[in-house]
Amino acid sequence: MDHKGTKAALLARARSTARMLVEHAATPQARADVCLDLLADIGNDPRHDAFRRILHALPPDERHYWIGTLYTLMLPTKVRRSQATYFTPPTVADAVVDLAIEAGFDLATDDVLDPAAGGAAFLSTLAGRMATAGLKAKEVAYRLNGIEIDKGLAMLSSRLIAERLGSPLPREVILTGDALRVTIPASYGLVIANPPYGRIAIDDVRGRAWRKVAHSGHINKYALFAELCFRHAKPGGIVALVIPSSFRAGPLYDRMRAFIRSQANVLAVGSIAGRDGVFIDVAQDISVLIARKGEVHDVLAPVRFPVVGLMPSCDPVVEQRLPANFGDAWPLPAIDPKLVGGATLADYGVTARAGYFVWNREKDRLVQKLGQRQRGFPLVWAKNVRPGEPCWPAGKKGAGTDFVTFTGDSAAIVTGPAAVMQRTTNDKQPRRLVVAMVDPSVQAKWHGFVSENHTIVLTADDADKLELAVRLLNTAGVDQRYRRVSGSAAVSVTLLRQLDLPAPAAFASALVDTDDAEAAAIQAYRAQPETVDAR
Repeated sequence: MDHKGTKAALLARARSTARMLVEHAATPQARADVCLDLLADIGNDPRHDAFRRILHALPPDERHYWIGTLYTLMLPTKVRRSQATYFTPPTVADAVVDLAIEAGFDLATDDVLDPAAGGAAFLSTLAGRMATAGLKAKEVAYRLNGIEIDKGLAMLSSRLIAERLGSPLPREVILTGDALRVTIPASYGLVIANPPYGRIAIDDVRGRAWRKVAHSGHINKYALFAELCFRHAKPGGIVALVIPSSFRAGPLYDRMRAFIRSQANVLAVGSIAGRDGVFIDVAQDISVLIARKGEVHDVLAPVRFPVVGLMPSCDPVVEQRLPANFGDAWPLPAIDPKLVGGATLADYGVTARAGYFVWNREKDRLVQKLGQRQRGFPLVWAKNVRPGEPCWPAGKKGAGTDFVTFTGDSAAIVTGPAAVMQRTTNDKQPRRLVVAMVDPSVQAKWHGFVSENHTIVLTADDADKLELAVRLLNTAGVDQRYRRVSGSAAVSVTLLRQLDLPAPAAFASALVDTDDAEAAAIQAYRAQPETVDAR
């Protein structure tokens, strides 16, 4: 059975075990007891023996991962989501530790902190590496430090580390608490974490440190953890983070990017190939950040952009400088360095802007029929947009046409060739980018239209080039590229304008060879010369 099949089988077994046990594991202690029983060679509950035999046939890191995963599967769904309890797979943990060592972390001497210890993926891996290097168990236990918000998980993780060392721990390696709220008195040679992520309200944030890495209306947990990690790294120490890729180019992460560069030299920004299956039950594009604290990032220093984790690669690692402006978007070399387009929407003659009309704020201007003396234009709703079909302004309730009234001229009225994109998508939709050309007969009939604020309007003087861009934007290849730089369900106009696309001539030529837009997009990306140095 291949790796994917093995993982699917183990996950199915873990889910069935969790369902069987969840009623009897309603507390952190009870969940920890179940997992510790499975960790033992001979357990107290024979119902678990089949799963136990499977687990004990696995290498230690895999066994620990699946026991920790079982714990999370027994958590109430709301708790699991609020704590963002999704563990780092062993292959990724190993790769991140390797990158930290390459960056200068010393297994023999440096202390370690993981402020989001979870299932001890990093600390357990480091314990195993240190033991293999000949360090005594007691010394290792005094150099590893973790913080975990879930009491049962902290207890389980301590045992996992002890098993790696083959000895009981002489101290409390993993403290129970919220790392964003507890006092951390020391600094460390390596601060390593796969922190929780998700938006939080400003009222739930302590202190003022968040201002360094976030905007008041968009505070993400992982940005706060990043600030904490850099704060508690020693000068010359290494910070290693597994975080959503949205920080690399998202407009609202400019403060976080600038903060990181003000604190450290960025050494590597790794990509984990594939967004599905990195974390159980989560589809998220993930990056690995490796930085050395102590100096402002040298703008002339090349940064490595490796592919890490699931499949080792023999391809040369891409290197590129970060932009001169500290808050600007970081380069986004493709997973395959050969697939660099080098163009943007501007090269297609296309402009993008957010939809204009907020219907629930100006309900008096939204009418289903225009009076004799009323001036108005049909409204395109996000629900009217379907890829591959001409867009027509059907009413909000599915019948007729809704109109927005105007008393004078307005830049919001679109009078030329146009397309409309959904600005917000949901998890059930297979694509983040959903766009359609507006039917030319809309202009012929009403001489213009407007769109709601949950849309993005694309316009161009050349209708053929606009249609070419729309075909491209609706491909999986472009959608995946956009997802790599955005962790939000809302499409950012700024990111859309900056999105790497193949040149119009390359895509048009590829469409001549094959009328399949998906295949043509891939061919067009490959047709471009590389815009990054591969060394």
